[in-house]
Amino acid sequence: MKLKDFLIEDKTISENPADEDAKAADKLHGGLKSTIEDIEDALILIDRNLSGFNAPGLKHAFTDALRKGLNRQGKFDARVAHKILNNYYK
Repeated sequence: MKLKDFLIEDKTISENPADEDAKAADKLHGGLKSTIEDIEDALILIDRNLSGFNAPGLKHAFTDALRKGLNRQGKFDARVAHKILNNYYK
């Protein structure tokens, strides 16, 4: 018996790490969908609370802040996003 076979039997290592990642991704799915819905809700709130003249500007600043915050591959830079959004209020 090889060490790998023993460890797999003992559940110390899994046979396929991709399966574990898929399970973890499934667990995150609901929260990620909720975050997308929160963004949609924020845009709806902007439309409801601001005039048709000012709403597009704030919506653009908000979405631009998200876009710039996501500019780094695989990471979100909240500091950059806050800076972009805060510029709207100056």
